[in-house]
Amino acid sequence: MKPNVPDQREFQTGRKMKMIITGLLLLALIPFAAYSQDPHLPPGNLGLTNLQDGNPPSPGWYYLQYVQIDQPDKVKNSHGKTINGALQVSSLITLQQVVFISKKRILGGNLGFTTIMPLVKLSTNASGGAAPSINPSPLGDLVTGPLVQWFNRKLFGMDYSHRLEVDVAVPTGGYHSTYDINPGSRVWRVFPHYTFTLSPVKNLSFSMRHHLNYYFKGIGTDDRPGITYNFNYSAEYAVTRSIFVEAAGYYLNQLEQDAHDGDHNYFQHKYGITDTRERVFAYGPGVGFVFPSGLFLEIKAMKEAAVQNRSEGWRGTLALSYKLNKN
Repeated sequence: MKPNVPDQREFQTGRKMKMIITGLLLLALIPFAAYSQDPHLPPGNLGLTNLQDGNPPSPGWYYLQYVQIDQPDKVKNSHGKTINGALQVSSLITLQQVVFISKKRILGGNLGFTTIMPLVKLSTNASGGAAPSINPSPLGDLVTGPLVQWFNRKLFGMDYSHRLEVDVAVPTGGYHSTYDINPGSRVWRVFPHYTFTLSPVKNLSFSMRHHLNYYFKGIGTDDRPGITYNFNYSAEYAVTRSIFVEAAGYYLNQLEQDAHDGDHNYFQHKYGITDTRERVFAYGPGVGFVFPSGLFLEIKAMKEAAVQNRSEGWRGTLALSYKLNKN
């Protein structure tokens, strides 16, 4: 693309991306709103949970904290080509999560629930124009839901622990129409997910978390983001009983076009946007430590690739997990 003389399709795509890139999966579980020609896509869990994700040690109360840096260096269009001068948004988030897994049995597993409260700090690189206004409120949308955890099972003779969870993102985060970017999304989201850790041989395991995200119409609008599917993955090796190394990452694919009043072709016809669907794949190394106190620490860095209709960069993540009761 010639930066000074874009063709009509590139101009429309670039205009769209400049206006909505702040809503294109900046953070896992941190929905926020941005004015745009089509509805923003509230983020899913992109690489927050990888190592031994389906394998908590036992029932009880857990406290988890995640810190993630999202640093984009370019923006891609629907053809995977870089959009020169497009707005880039960097973010620093922290999520506080409480998980309770009870001893009450259901479907052969242990019933539980989780609640997540996100906090976010955003900054922009507006080299292509004026910077958008950012709501200073740090509050993202509350996430909560029930779960069933199956401990210490077998799958074809291999160790297998897994979990089914159905979460709801409630639009409780900070929002005001005077800001271009808000930490609250104003969109209800339901996202069931299935997580497992499989150990085929001693010291080697594989973990995955599969999400399906359904978005309702934005509050006060007729716009609805398209359904997305994403997963986190990790191949893990236990160097010792307390040290793990991993190859980890995530993948996201938007399965349907964004819709207006139920019409999935509206933004194509109205604005000439040929494709509103997003895609990204990421990969990178990680390491985990289990301390004598029971604290679990995971550190990883993941590089994004195969991007369409969103920013591309890298994510650095630190995750802490601690079992509050020792019995």
